[in-house]
Amino acid sequence: MRRLVHRLTTFALAALLAVLGGVVTSTALAAPAHAAGLCQPREHEGDISEIAAATVRAACAVADSDIWYVWTGGHGAKPGMTKGAIDRSDPVRSKNDPFRTGFDCSGLVRWALAQAYDYDIAGSPGLTNNLYGLYPPGSTRFGAAAGTAPLLPGDILFWGKPGAIHHVAIYLGAGLMVEAKESDTKVMVSEFRWGSKNDYAGALRMQSKAPDPGGGGGDTGQIQHATWGDTLNVRAQPNTGAAVVTTIAGGTSVFIGCQAHAQSITTEGVTNDAWSYLPALHGWITNIYLRGPAWMTDVPSCRDVPVPDAGGGGSGIGHATWGDSLNVRAQPNTGAAVVTTIAGGTSVVISCQMHAQSLTAEGVTNDAWSYLPELGGWITNIYLKGPAWMTGVPTCGDSGGSTGGSIGHATWGGTLNIRAQPNTGAAVVTTIAGGTSVLISCQMHAQSLTAEGVTNDAWSYLPDLGGWITNIYLKGDAWMAGVPTCATA
Repeated sequence: MRRLVHRLTTFALAALLAVLGGVVTSTALAAPAHAAGLCQPREHEGDISEIAAATVRAACAVADSDIWYVWTGGHGAKPGMTKGAIDRSDPVRSKNDPFRTGFDCSGLVRWALAQAYDYDIAGSPGLTNNLYGLYPPGSTRFGAAAGTAPLLPGDILFWGKPGAIHHVAIYLGAGLMVEAKESDTKVMVSEFRWGSKNDYAGALRMQSKAPDPGGGGGDTGQIQHATWGDTLNVRAQPNTGAAVVTTIAGGTSVFIGCQAHAQSITTEGVTNDAWSYLPALHGWITNIYLRGPAWMTDVPSCRDVPVPDAGGGGSGIGHATWGDSLNVRAQPNTGAAVVTTIAGGTSVVISCQMHAQSLTAEGVTNDAWSYLPELGGWITNIYLKGPAWMTGVPTCGDSGGSTGGSIGHATWGGTLNIRAQPNTGAAVVTTIAGGTSVLISCQMHAQSLTAEGVTNDAWSYLPDLGGWITNIYLKGDAWMAGVPTCATA
């Protein structure tokens, strides 16, 4: 397994940016915001593990490359820079985030840990809460009251409360840290903000040796629980109809992120509906083949802890489907493309819900749809167990949903062009049908158009589709109330 054992130099910068997967503008390559050489282990360098040193090197390479903080940045399918979205709690400072490429706080830590471990150990979304609440065996937690005394470079720092961590950074030593702090700033070196007045929650020192997620035998994860049996399937979803991600041998030690009630199966004379998520292997295993009780007392519920590696954003709340083959669609309406189909009885992670196309099925009428970040699409709430509008699941317009701080709106008309820039001369990114529900991150004044008897120069950015639509074909005012202004296209 490849290990990051050398210091990143200026000669490696071009390769680093290519791996990060972002497009860095000339603006982003301005002079670093901190003094040269400040971002490095500041003390005890000989006392830290290879993992800690590699984590610091990776984060500091980003800071030294002068990369932007962007809201939701770094939460793509794989670690690396992505474009951001409008942060509805900070719309003024984040107005440029949809046009910049970079990281938010947990996206940066996800990237740095992935470089150190050589795989996506943290996953996304829910990284901060996952790491804080589900730290791997062999690692060490330090409480907030301990302050800086026990900390070493490479320790992961958290702010907030259990289940509601809102910021994360990497300690450098000597009271300094590297962080992606807030919109309209670059990844930076800062003074460590600790103490109750700063809402500091504590720190985590990751285990010193990386597991090999693709290895055989017992080297498939950190030691937390042991499997038994023969060849065991690890599946993409917690049911036997889901694709097999990989197979592992009985007697393998695995690290479990969380467990959920899903498909009930009977095997080896045991019946159980509990499944456990294995973040190192990016899949699920029935608890029947895990040593211990049917529902493990030391493993949290996926309903409470977001499942790692679920693309997109949101709160990651677990629910179960019912029925037969269920379509998951690119938009919350039956005219949208089918992203995938899943079996009834599948456990799914929901980031948010919204009112969209009203459907009647199974004797029920409902206009609520839920976004499934693991599958990258929408499902009608009719086929989700629970009330028509699910308690505990946020509204996509209020809480972000699949794209961060985006606001839900509906289109009208016939076939609508989504363009790469807010003008009719720009390339068509995709087309959608009128009556489609879309998520809007911001709007701006650009090319004036006349269509359907209306003249308007307002265009809206649709982060899910990566392009722009004229406001003429959006239901509502010509300039929509509650939607922030984009800075530039």
